[in-house]
Amino acid sequence: MAKHMLVPGLLIGLLLIAGPTAASAEATNSPGRADKLGNIQVAVNKAIGAQAKTVEVTTSGDVLLVARLNSNMNASTHEGRNNEAKAIASIVASSIGDKPEYRTVSTIRVDYVIRATAPSKGKVVDSVEFRKGPDGVFNFHQT
Repeated sequence: MAKHMLVPGLLIGLLLIAGPTAASAEATNSPGRADKLGNIQVAVNKAIGAQAKTVEVTTSGDVLLVARLNSNMNASTHEGRNNEAKAIASIVASSIGDKPEYRTVSTIRVDYVIRATAPSKGKVVDSVEFRKGPDGVFNFHQT
């Protein structure tokens, strides 16, 4: 009897945990914000000469993520990717400025990703981070 009560209890517990998480993810990428992220994507594409489907811009919590998908930079050196990521971060920082919807963003991360056809599948080749300093400027972060 105890075993039969344990499984439903665990499922309910997981749903309670997942509920607020899903709600916060929806709030982070609300329709208005999604449009603005699209504007950032267009600005990045134009500035670096990328094709439309090779850049994705999303947010998760305090991180704004720019994914470079199946880019020719995947075959480049780490330094080469750093240089492109610096240009991307500059564009993103200028785009978000001090807009209230981005005030909680503390990190801009540029991921270089090899992705097959499924959107959730992929391999991160490299990650480059820029962290907001006390002065509000996003600085290149090395680990």
